[in-house]
Amino acid sequence: MELRDLEYFLAVAECGSFTLAAHKRGLSQQALSKSLARLEEQLGVPLLERTPKGVLLTRMGEALRVRAQTVLAEVSHFRRDVDVALGRSTSQLALALSPVPSAGVGRNAVIRLQRRYPRLNLRIDGGLAPQFVRMLLAGEIDLAVTTGGTDVDPQIMVTPLGDERWLVVGRRDNPVLSQATSITDLQDAEWIFGKLPEGLDEPVDAHFREAGVPPIQPRISTTSLPFAISVLEATDMLAILPRSLVAAAPGLMGRDLAQGRWTTPLVAMRRRRAVSSVAATDLIAILQEEARQAGADIE
Repeated sequence: MELRDLEYFLAVAECGSFTLAAHKRGLSQQALSKSLARLEEQLGVPLLERTPKGVLLTRMGEALRVRAQTVLAEVSHFRRDVDVALGRSTSQLALALSPVPSAGVGRNAVIRLQRRYPRLNLRIDGGLAPQFVRMLLAGEIDLAVTTGGTDVDPQIMVTPLGDERWLVVGRRDNPVLSQATSITDLQDAEWIFGKLPEGLDEPVDAHFREAGVPPIQPRISTTSLPFAISVLEATDMLAILPRSLVAAAPGLMGRDLAQGRWTTPLVAMRRRRAVSSVAATDLIAILQEEARQAGADIE
């Protein structure tokens, strides 16, 4: 059994299609099919089932998927360890940050970690939790920090770091926000708004309804944080953004008009069977310290 065959099998399992998997791996469908047929012949069991809706894993195919992810991840980590041992590279840590922690606790923690380990080389990727799970299982990253719950792949270990508080945000000296004491005072505000983290939409809408104010109808919808910040700093529009981002933007002010009811958990994710480096373990402790410090109110 070759590692390449396992890689191709996982590509098909992830894409649910031979066509998409072949394109992703830069292969012909014929080469991909031969690889999967060879793997099934060696194991003596069918791994995939072709259906009108795509390719599905058989029971044994699902069992192999879990083990193949572990095998390939361990090989990837071992290759990196060999490079360090032979002097081909210095100590490395691959980290992924979603947008919220990258603007606050993640940024501060990385700076502190670099000071503690001057010879440590860090690689930082962006993205969201579903991408991070795939990257962790593939051995592409050592650690991921994101907002979200604990309902992820059972092969992933989730460590709570703290909570991120969300605020009503506007430019410094925003005439509406400066005088507001509750959501009721935002009745006539104009909003720039994007997708909130999972689990936050309902508490935000509920708080507005309880205050007798219609849920937010944005004048501008965007998923770009840099664009939203630039608009907030140049206009009297309002948004709902994480406290850590506000603390990092001198041109913005934030008010906790929900009295701490708008929060999302900050978590670190690792593969359960991975052996964490000292730097990774220290980084989690630093992240927890930063999250606790960021829990203070901002007015």
